[in-house]
Amino acid sequence: MNYFLAQALNNQWANHRLLNACAQLSEAQYLAPRTGFFPSIQGTLCHILEVDRYYLTALEGDREGQDQDFSQALAFASLMQHQTRTDRRLVTFCQSLREQDLARKVDLVRVDGVVQERIDRLLLHLFEHQIHHRGQVHGMLSGTDVPPPQLDEFFLDCDRRFREKEEQALQLSAPYVWRGFLLD
Repeated sequence: MNYFLAQALNNQWANHRLLNACAQLSEAQYLAPRTGFFPSIQGTLCHILEVDRYYLTALEGDREGQDQDFSQALAFASLMQHQTRTDRRLVTFCQSLREQDLARKVDLVRVDGVVQERIDRLLLHLFEHQIHHRGQVHGMLSGTDVPPPQLDEFFLDCDRRFREKEEQALQLSAPYVWRGFLLD
């Protein structure tokens, strides 16, 4: 099975759920200072998008594209559009993976030069980064009148009834998430 595709689809679903909760915030709540490494919901969501775009650009082999500034502060509607597109790019990338791709190295343009990382390790790092910072936004939502959404599931059959509408909106299905083709 393609575990990376399953992770990318879960990431897409979790972002969808989190952003729909954040869409209920007023602009003042979205921008308000909060406890966190990026001390606002806006700052944290923009950081998630920034890192997603940077690593996806590297994974797609665009070395020059990594030099662009991904760190813009975005109004919520714009951020949601960009994050949705970026999540789709990540799903598409992971759909195309084959076993031989996983150990292939890609260039990462860093301040101190170019380094190479394996695709599988870079994807695992990216998923961990997203989970970490979504958790921070989840905590920040606790200080608002918008209830933080449940984000700690991974497509379990017993929880399906709680995400049916989101699965329909994202065109997700169990056979799609759990299909096996990576190790062919």
